[in-house]
Amino acid sequence: MKIDQLLKTERIALDLTAQDKFEVIDKLAESMSGAPEISDFEQMRRDIIEREEEMPTGLENGVAIPHARTSGVDGLVLAFARLKEPVDFGGIDHQPAQLIFQFGVPINQVSVYLKILAKLSRLLKSPDLRERLLNAAAPQEIIDAFAGK
Repeated sequence: MKIDQLLKTERIALDLTAQDKFEVIDKLAESMSGAPEISDFEQMRRDIIEREEEMPTGLENGVAIPHARTSGVDGLVLAFARLKEPVDFGGIDHQPAQLIFQFGVPINQVSVYLKILAKLSRLLKSPDLRERLLNAAAPQEIIDAFAGK
C-alpha cells in the first residue's frame, strides 16, 4: 500500500482554513466528492463525522487522521490538508493538528483499514516527513514526499 499512489493532487489542500475539526472534515470530504471510489458521499461524510465524535483522531506532533469504515465507498479514498492554523483534533499530546489525512474505506475491508491507519501513523512519526509536508509549495510535493515509502 503506497501512500503516493493513493493521494491525488485534486484531494490535497495546502493552507486550508477552518474554525474546527468538523469544518476540516467537511472541506476534505468536498475535495473527495468526485472520487470514483465514493458511492454515497453523504454516507461517507456522516460516518467520518460520527467516528470523530466517538473517538477523536488526533495523534501527536500536529497530525490527525479522521477516517471511517463506511458503506459510502467502494474502495479506499484518501485526502490531505495542511491547515493554515492548527485545529484541535483531541491529540494525544494535547496539541492541535495541522497535518490532516482523511480517508474512507469499505466497511468490510478491515485489513485495508488497519494497514492504511498503521502506515500513516508510522510514517508521520518521522520529523523529516512532517517537515516536508509543512514546507511543500504544491500538492505534487506532498505526493512526492511519500515516494518510495
